[in-house]
Amino acid sequence: MKQIRDALVIGSGIIGSATAFALARAGIKRITLIEKGPLVSGMTRRRAGLAHPFQTHPLLCEFANASHDFYHRWAMELGSKSPFVETGAAVVTTQGAENPFAFWQANVKNASGIAPNALHAVFPNVSQDFRAAMFTPHAGYADAVLTAQGLVNAAKERGLEVQTGTQVKNIIVQQKRVQGVTTTTGDFEAPVVIVAAGGWTERLLAPLGISLHLRFRRGVVAFYELPRTIGDELPTVLRADDNSFFRPHPYHMGAAGNVWSDAHVQTVEQLDELYSPREISSINAFVSSCLPMFENPVPKRAHTILYDTLNDGLPALGRVTGVDGLFVAAGFGTGTFAVAPAVGESLARTVVDGTTEPELAAFQPLRSLQN
Repeated sequence: MKQIRDALVIGSGIIGSATAFALARAGIKRITLIEKGPLVSGMTRRRAGLAHPFQTHPLLCEFANASHDFYHRWAMELGSKSPFVETGAAVVTTQGAENPFAFWQANVKNASGIAPNALHAVFPNVSQDFRAAMFTPHAGYADAVLTAQGLVNAAKERGLEVQTGTQVKNIIVQQKRVQGVTTTTGDFEAPVVIVAAGGWTERLLAPLGISLHLRFRRGVVAFYELPRTIGDELPTVLRADDNSFFRPHPYHMGAAGNVWSDAHVQTVEQLDELYSPREISSINAFVSSCLPMFENPVPKRAHTILYDTLNDGLPALGRVTGVDGLFVAAGFGTGTFAVAPAVGESLARTVVDGTTEPELAAFQPLRSLQN
């Protein structure tokens, strides 16, 4: 039997979960979140959960600031303990650019350039050998799985229905308007369908003749047991010269990783679970450069991940031109956790108000076809 719903969200990662929560909080009653596997079983599970405002576009910086505020209101908004840990974040450079932080100085609130020795003065275990640093106290990380699960559980209390183990076969469109979806467990009729399936978004849109032209970059996230000589007060450190990061982790551990700009694949299914000694060596070297007292770091475990963006490096967010009721939220790359709550709020406003915020034009899902 066909189920009648007001809105369908495809994908239970952090973007889909945040969107489902925002829709439920906005008062939409009949919402179904559809996930092809177990809850939070895609790339969200592999993420390091970095939440900082040093993003690549002014609106993404704004989203990150708003999401930080949401993470701090978590207990009030959701009635449970927040999975967000505030560490502060420093973006550093090892090169001598004249002003490597000019963009962030103009677009990031509560952040300022500091000398590396000033960072070392606050966090004595952090190197003072970087050429320059910019610091904000309003950053940290969130447990990937607990965050998405918490948003889903809070939305379920507001009426959200969750369908796991359910693969969407087709998005039904008639006369340029969304009608619902067909799945492996039944059909759903709804006037609103939001595709928030990360790298799997392309496969869902392809039967409609729609492509976002997503590109995928390979990353590795590694986890280290820190020496006892290193204290627990550590910031998140991001290298501006590439995509390396380090952040503290519970139980006196640390998480670090990198994204390789030359490691492109065509589809999310091409993720290679194996990581190379070269990749681990590169991450180890960055950990040592951040924490000089950590000599010869060797990860306890590591895993690979794919980060998706559009060709211009920005996400696809908002209405799909030419199909009423179809929305997309995908391609947020390494900044997904930093912006997810605000992305969900933005989509919920668009659905409820029936209008698109003008500033979202830069993220129009089919912009590559319109330029």
